[in-house]
Amino acid sequence: MKRRLPGDKLIWRALRPILRVPFIKRYNLYGIGMEKLPRPPFILIGNHAYFIDAVLIEALTSFPIVWAVAAGNFDNPFSGPILRAAGAIQKRKGVPDIPAMRKMIEVVSNGGVLGLMPEGSVTWDGEFGEVPPGTDRFLEKLNVPVVAARMSGAYLTKPRWADHHRWGRIEVEFKAFNGKEALDFLSEASDWRWQEEKKVMFKGRNKAEGIEKIIWFCEKCGGFQTIKASGDSAICDKCGTSLTVDDYGLVSGRTVPEIIGIQREILAEHIALNGGIEVGEGTVTEMEIGSGAKTSYAGKVSMNSRELRIGERSYLLPKIRGLSNFLKRITEFNYEHSIVRLMTGSSSLLLFWAHRYFSHPHGS
Repeated sequence: MKRRLPGDKLIWRALRPILRVPFIKRYNLYGIGMEKLPRPPFILIGNHAYFIDAVLIEALTSFPIVWAVAAGNFDNPFSGPILRAAGAIQKRKGVPDIPAMRKMIEVVSNGGVLGLMPEGSVTWDGEFGEVPPGTDRFLEKLNVPVVAARMSGAYLTKPRWADHHRWGRIEVEFKAFNGKEALDFLSEASDWRWQEEKKVMFKGRNKAEGIEKIIWFCEKCGGFQTIKASGDSAICDKCGTSLTVDDYGLVSGRTVPEIIGIQREILAEHIALNGGIEVGEGTVTEMEIGSGAKTSYAGKVSMNSRELRIGERSYLLPKIRGLSNFLKRITEFNYEHSIVRLMTGSSSLLLFWAHRYFSHPHGS
């Protein structure tokens, strides 16, 4: 009897034949270089451009893939049961996770395909993000081919900050390597360079809605949290300055990396002038590592060079480890013996860069 690959679960065998073609058609999905894929075992790494990019990659490949997925997704009542049924590996973000690494090695040792998104978090700006130190050594250690699946157009289909989809074209280019060179190939992923060449229109409604998550200050008047989006436009309710998102993904003629770069500069000036930043109300869930016991509370959120404060609760910045964004509105980090998830309306990315400012005041 032929041995099943890791990841060859009932949910994969049942749903893939049903959903594969509809996904390919709905997303106008194209695979490049699929005929050159090696046979398992191998590692597949992709740029994290879209919340369901793993599903889109699976629609184009014929082997079941065991994905390493951020632990927070397993707490979601919708995605959690699906991930468990698919045999996904639960991994903590921002800190070493030895049990998860052992499970990853086991997948490859048993002849399977291990799926990783090395950035660990969906891109906010359509560019390839930072990769945790040691990723290249891990890829080399397993001594199997590493397939890079470089995705273009997925970010423009649903930018992380956006509330609504738009529809154009998604391309996934597959290429096999012997090790860490796959990261170099993947690091060239950029929806903006791809779009400059392809000029694909992404049609949709209400394309600006959600843009408050990446535009915290009005560039003209300096107003904080004064940008309000409706439809394809956003307006500063203090000075009336307007922005429009077009069918090519540009915001009043500029790319999102340009927009965020300017916002970071204004944020740095604001912090230097005021000594910190206050972002409004937030709710927190603390989960104790090991026992899983949860505590929740709410309060006003602020950050300065000493602490992140939510109401009366203080988190000293030197003790915060692995701060990152989860989904769209959650700031997640490890603190002492707990995993902390802070939900704010539109300030998760702002808090990420504020923390980076205080942690690296003279750098990025």
